[in-house]
Amino acid sequence: MLNTGDSTDHEIAILESIRSNCEPKPVRQRDVARIVGISLGMTNVIMKKLGQKGWLTFRRINSRQIQYAITPAGMEEIARRGYRYLKRVVKNVVHYKEILNEFLEDVKRNGSCSITLVGKSDFDFILEHLCHQQGLPFSKAEQPPRSDGVFILYAEDAPPGVLARRQPGEGVALLRDILMRG
Repeated sequence: MLNTGDSTDHEIAILESIRSNCEPKPVRQRDVARIVGISLGMTNVIMKKLGQKGWLTFRRINSRQIQYAITPAGMEEIARRGYRYLKRVVKNVVHYKEILNEFLEDVKRNGSCSITLVGKSDFDFILEHLCHQQGLPFSKAEQPPRSDGVFILYAEDAPPGVLARRQPGEGVALLRDILMRG
């Protein structure tokens, strides 16, 4: 049996690329392969598998063109996987929110009067919301501020060794370390 790697992710990506095709002409396997980021051969294997599962139909237009259509069962699969993904994301957001809330309570207890997030983070909106709830001023910056009482939180893209450059007594942490606690 051919090992298709993690073909389940590719299956949904292929189905979604066919579903979202806005072109009046039929989508080509080569285009699907490029959109999904896998080889043409792998795309062919996965599309045949989708056809066997009843999620995709094929109709030959001429000797060089095939028209693909997602079946109702294929649309249900897209919806089912999308729902499962959304549930996982919401569960993770709630989990990380709890971790960050505990962290901010500790920061506040230890005397910091505001939080500055240094760098770009996927969690900035959660941090900003929680800081607002806790009455902690929140700001974002590219470089750490030089101010007393400001807790400096480095985003996920912080360079290695950034904590080694901190000043004595300065409140500072790496966001990824905090999130890894849970």
